[in-house]
Amino acid sequence: MILFSEFKAKYKTTALTFISFSEVNYTYDRELLVDYFGCVFDLLRSLIKRHISPKSLDRLDIVQEVMKDGSLLDALFDYDDIENGLSRHLSVICCKLKNLIDDEKI
Repeated sequence: MILFSEFKAKYKTTALTFISFSEVNYTYDRELLVDYFGCVFDLLRSLIKRHISPKSLDRLDIVQEVMKDGSLLDALFDYDDIENGLSRHLSVICCKLKNLIDDEKI
């Protein structure tokens, strides 16, 4: 239960940081988010490793590698290409995260 509490707290902190970066232009910090996502994935892996198959753990590793790279985050927070790039999806993602937080699901 302690590990789950740590995971939940770090996940919420990561979500709030992500939202904050989207609401305040030019505050995005790639290294901070990559670090936060890394901690979240490490905690998640510790929580689920006994309950899922090695193949599923490999899939989690693939997602973690994408987030560690940071290029997806860079594309989401590309303030110069809000209309055409991935950043146009940022407000939808943040809206969904806010709803989860407000509903206390995070």
